Amino acid sequence: MIKQILVTAAALAALSAAAPAQNYVALGRLTCGSEGGMGLIITSTKNLMCTFKPADGSPGAVYAGRITKIGIDIGSTGKTVMIWDVLAKTGTPFTEYALAGEYAGVGADASFAVGGGAKVIAGGTNRAFMLQPINVQVQEGLNIALGIDHLVLAPAS
Repeated sequence: MIKQILVTAAALAALSAAAPAQNYVALGRLTCGSEGGMGLIITSTKNLMCTFKPADGSPGAVYAGRITKIGIDIGSTGKTVMIWDVLAKTGTPFTEYALAGEYAGVGADASFAVGGGAKVIAGGTNRAFMLQPINVQVQEGLNIALGIDHLVLAPAS
């Protein structure tokens, strides 16, 4: 089972890297961290703190987030770091907190002391943004998870 989830995570990462973003432009990188949480068999929720760094070097933004998984999620995780390339549909206006909003996609994770996973998600204002993993996320814990991820980002206070 763990092997299947790791293979799925690697496939998701490879697909996201290989998929051409013909109608999208790269905006920068979003890095999110979590202190972890418990998988409740069919659902889990983790609070996140995220930093967006624009590719053009302009000032970034800090977001508070929450990611919820619906699917198989068994075990617990410690610290987790997720890093995504942020893409936007061509012509999308970009303001200071443009990434705020709801995102959804597919994710797979597995951990035994240290593990990883990948999440490809899209959404935000007018569903104009796509978050593609630039590497497999790193996490601590003992956990197996596969399902639909729902991410909500809001400006951090």
